[in-house]
Amino acid sequence: MTCGKDYPKLNHAKVEGAIVEVCERCTRFGTKVDVPQIYAPIKKPIIFSEPDELNLELVPEYGKIIIKARKDKGLSRYDFAQNIKEKESVMKRIEDEIMKPDEDLIKRMENLLNIKLTEKYDGFVPQRGKKRIDLTVGDIVEVS
Repeated sequence: MTCGKDYPKLNHAKVEGAIVEVCERCTRFGTKVDVPQIYAPIKKPIIFSEPDELNLELVPEYGKIIIKARKDKGLSRYDFAQNIKEKESVMKRIEDEIMKPDEDLIKRMENLLNIKLTEKYDGFVPQRGKKRIDLTVGDIVEVS
């Protein structure tokens, strides 16, 4: 809010309880106050984890691997869930492969069962049985 004058240098003054920008002449209607300048915080750079960790994905049939390793250790689903501090219903959904576990839960399961549930993913998905056909404009357009 300003007093209405268009001066290059305006002062901050408290006029009737509100702090407003006023010119030198209008400063006398209130008391001059110093308003500290607010600086934007410096954003810290985002540090990404190692590139190898970014390319990890769950192995196929991870539920069967978890069930087999859990049974080899002689743990019931309830005991297994208690050991990794997770709900039994969540473990059932993971073992049935309805739900995918997050990274923290994967690490806890891997440590308890001494198994590996992740593998490196290079981003390349091979397509089997399909030949690549390169078409040109001449193949599509009929010349009369």
